[in-house]
Amino acid sequence: MGKLRVLQGYVDADYAGDLDQLRFTIGYVFTIAECVISWKAELQDTITLSTTKAEYMVAVEASNEALWLRGLAVTFSIIQDSVRVHCDSQSVIHLAKDHMYHKRMKHVNVRYHKIRQWVVDDKVIDLVNISTKKNPTNMMMNISVVKFRASQNFIKVLQR
Repeated sequence: MGKLRVLQGYVDADYAGDLDQLRFTIGYVFTIAECVISWKAELQDTITLSTTKAEYMVAVEASNEALWLRGLAVTFSIIQDSVRVHCDSQSVIHLAKDHMYHKRMKHVNVRYHKIRQWVVDDKVIDLVNISTKKNPTNMMMNISVVKFRASQNFIKVLQR
């Protein structure tokens, strides 16, 4: 039997979703015992050169939130070794788990590489893959009504 993970997160980015200025949207959702406790959807000020960079940046921001929520959860006697953060980008997961220098990531600000320490060294973030179809943060991006309804069901929002 695996470790009980009460606190979990889900992340996604919409690369160049703003067609006028080519900025990207980030989104994340955190749950405790399947109840949503924190979320964010925001159009970013920066422009990235790839989908991977946009997804990497949101994974770092969401992981930072995860660590803050993990500390808050201790107040309520909810203690877990690591927070599982679900991401639908295999590239981001591989980059976060690899301390090697990657030429394609040289344009990413150094502060975003902190996720490598959290995942590999400290083991406080468990970055795992999730199918794009099952990722509840899709409701924050430009998506179809069907995907939006599926995401609403995941976070248990009542529909009329």
